[in-house]
Amino acid sequence: MTLSAQPARRHSPWRSIVDNFTALFFALALCAACSRIDTAKAPEDVRDQVQAKLDAVIANGAQSQVPSKRTTFTESELNTALQVNLKEKFPKGISEPQVRLLGDSRIAARAIVDLDEFKRKRTKPSGGSLNLFSGKIPILLRGEVIARDGQGMFKLQSAEANGIPLPRALVLELLATHTRSRNNPNGLNLEKPFELPASIREVTVDAGEVIVVQ
Repeated sequence: MTLSAQPARRHSPWRSIVDNFTALFFALALCAACSRIDTAKAPEDVRDQVQAKLDAVIANGAQSQVPSKRTTFTESELNTALQVNLKEKFPKGISEPQVRLLGDSRIAARAIVDLDEFKRKRTKPSGGSLNLFSGKIPILLRGEVIARDGQGMFKLQSAEANGIPLPRALVLELLATHTRSRNNPNGLNLEKPFELPASIREVTVDAGEVIVVQ
């Protein structure tokens, strides 16, 4: 994500804040799914509006005494953040994320996963459900977001690829393998609680919107 404000702070503490904030949205997009999500490209005409909200949340969280603040992202804005504002932050092998906000902490999402890339990166032989697929396929997930008291956690409920259920362990391995980096060699683990970035205390998932509370 490229910050539009305070470019001089792009490095050092801001780098980790941006990475954590991206991880939050990335996990929101991939912790659940629905096979009928519309794959139309996110509208870029709201890109600047979304960027302004992201910058405001990060700037508010950087203050020595963080003022209480509630910021609402609509489902459309969240998809714009994932497909436009944060597009370059997604790892190679995962693309076209889409999310639906179902309410009561429930999320439905869809992403295209390059299974050939996953098999190349995987440290153990491929088997089971993976033998049925190759190339880029839609992965559909369903789950619950729990984010309060400054901590975030995700409960993965189900997953499928082209209508075929995927084992929970395989889905977690897919995500971890594709999100490995120099700073995070083990990749993203959806089941592991993590600290919310930018002094965010709570994230509430309502029908059609996410409310970020600082």
